[in-house]
Amino acid sequence: MIIEEMKKIWRPGMLLVLLVLGFIFYTIRMEFYISNFPNGPYDRGLYMMCRQMVETYGTSLSKEGYEEVKASRKDVRAAADAYVKGYVIGKKYGLKTYKQFAEFEQKIYEEMTGKNAADQNQKYMDMMRMKNYLESEETDNILGRLQAVYYVPEAYETVRKYKNDLLNVYGDTMTAEELEHVSDNYFGQTQMWQNILPYDVVEAVGSYAGSLLVWMCLAVCLLLSPLLVYDRMSRMQALQYSSRRGRRIYGSQLAAVMISAGLLTTINLVVFGGLFAAHGTSAFFSCRMYSFLSWQVFCWPNWTHGGWCLMLVLMCYLVSFGMAGVVFFLSQSCANYITMLLKILPIFVASAVICPKMMEYAFYFNNQLYRWSGLPYVEILCAAGSFVLGMVLCGIGRRVVYKKNI
Repeated sequence: MIIEEMKKIWRPGMLLVLLVLGFIFYTIRMEFYISNFPNGPYDRGLYMMCRQMVETYGTSLSKEGYEEVKASRKDVRAAADAYVKGYVIGKKYGLKTYKQFAEFEQKIYEEMTGKNAADQNQKYMDMMRMKNYLESEETDNILGRLQAVYYVPEAYETVRKYKNDLLNVYGDTMTAEELEHVSDNYFGQTQMWQNILPYDVVEAVGSYAGSLLVWMCLAVCLLLSPLLVYDRMSRMQALQYSSRRGRRIYGSQLAAVMISAGLLTTINLVVFGGLFAAHGTSAFFSCRMYSFLSWQVFCWPNWTHGGWCLMLVLMCYLVSFGMAGVVFFLSQSCANYITMLLKILPIFVASAVICPKMMEYAFYFNNQLYRWSGLPYVEILCAAGSFVLGMVLCGIGRRVVYKKNI
């Protein structure tokens, strides 16, 4: 009977609706993280450099690795000088080094309001052409790599030298428990601050997961809510309750709903998660959640980035199952599709508000749910709470149906 109930859920018309809405939702909410990550040449340069450091030095940067990265500035600067000198715009203005180009760029910005507007406009256009060239694939984004090779050692040295001062600065914004946690785990004996992980990876993965979870909730609502309403409108329930076995259909329908919710969640994770995974963020799966590259953002657990991503996946399943239970319970009392939509809409709106806040910077100090509640690991508690709520409502619904019809 479970298979027959799943056939009623997975109807071709509804699947087509989900495909169309999924494409629209992806275009509006998620495509940005696919087409614009890392966002900008400087972030791309840092991302590329961090991947190289993980391959070369492992998940953390030691003092020796720091010295090697710092020494590599000379080679990257020489490559930038060569690109500037060899480009047609560089030859036109006699620019032989990147330093000369930077001075040329600054001078143009300062003279843009001068009298020779036409001449300055031409210089500005030439400067932008050369800048775009230095950020392009043709030069392997030498401008972004040049900034990264200066930024990484500076960030490392800043945290190493001034970690005590940093704690004093953040002392006014942290609770005593947070400050003790940071002092013991990040700047204490474990020296977790040496970990390598670009800040943009955490931000992009969390934001993308938040949008994806909103879509999962919407997809669950659309796919599962019509099941009981369809049976009631087609007078199927009266036929089912005419037999002893049919009066026990609630259990089969609940099982079909939960299996469908799990299957739908898995499909969404494979499809949309696979699109984001093409960026190669799996290179940082062995890295820890905290890094000197994101020293402003602290977290409670000391998981790897891969473990953090698995926790986000677990939260997606918990919320999806919880939403399925709530939708199944509410649809029991709906006589038509309009009533069903009126009941489901507030639930979806609430999930659309809460889910992004639950996933963005999950388990970090600046997660919005944590800032509101002050409760560590509140994100997984919210996900588990939604799951428990859905299961409790399903149990209540089953008890009501059993007493009424058997």
